[in-house]
Amino acid sequence: MSDSLRTFIEKTETVTSAEDLFRLFDTFTGPYGIDVSSYHIMAKEMRAVPIETGLIRETFPDEWIATYLKKDYDDIDPVLSRARLEAEPFHWFEVEDKMKLTREQRFFMRELREAGLVDGLAIPIFGPKGTMAYFGLGSVDDKLVLPREQIMELQFACQRTHNRYLEINPELTSETPAAKLSGRETEVLTLVATGLSNNNIADRLGVTENTVDTILRRTFRKLDASNRITAVLKGIGAGLILP
Repeated sequence: MSDSLRTFIEKTETVTSAEDLFRLFDTFTGPYGIDVSSYHIMAKEMRAVPIETGLIRETFPDEWIATYLKKDYDDIDPVLSRARLEAEPFHWFEVEDKMKLTREQRFFMRELREAGLVDGLAIPIFGPKGTMAYFGLGSVDDKLVLPREQIMELQFACQRTHNRYLEINPELTSETPAAKLSGRETEVLTLVATGLSNNNIADRLGVTENTVDTILRRTFRKLDASNRITAVLKGIGAGLILP
């Protein structure tokens, strides 16, 4: 974890308003080349939330936002559609290679460019109480040429921002209990988050690789995750492990 990310996380612990939280977020993301951003909650309790109520905050050009909402672009936005299926960040315009676009979706991507958005990152977030959020981080000047570690730092910052926003506004989430992991499950998932393989985790803990596999399968079931990345993100989102 970089010093800037650590400082950002520490500062978010003391903020008590959404305004101050987003001010910290803008200060953190700026040096990465981020000029504009949006944040909205896509699902709560695993149920879709309309953009009219889920859009929490955006700093995109007013004209683009007005067009987006007026034309109900959230119904065809391929970036949003893909974000619902991904666990890792991706560049907006990569979606043109990731999926077959309809004519309307191709038109949308062209309008996105014409609105002055040169590049952007789509960052899906799994949060507490069954929430799923989306952060769109855009550039109006240059393409975002960022190494993987910096993209992951941005994702962790988005995760922290989402979690802290829900803490500041607890009425936005229901009271459904979050999944609970055993001490060993938490330990293994934390090691997965550091990038260790099952074999390395087994060596670290002094157990067999088969034991690690069993623990992870059990953890996946509890978190309703199908792979390691999703499990880690959901674990962080639910506050079960730290980034």
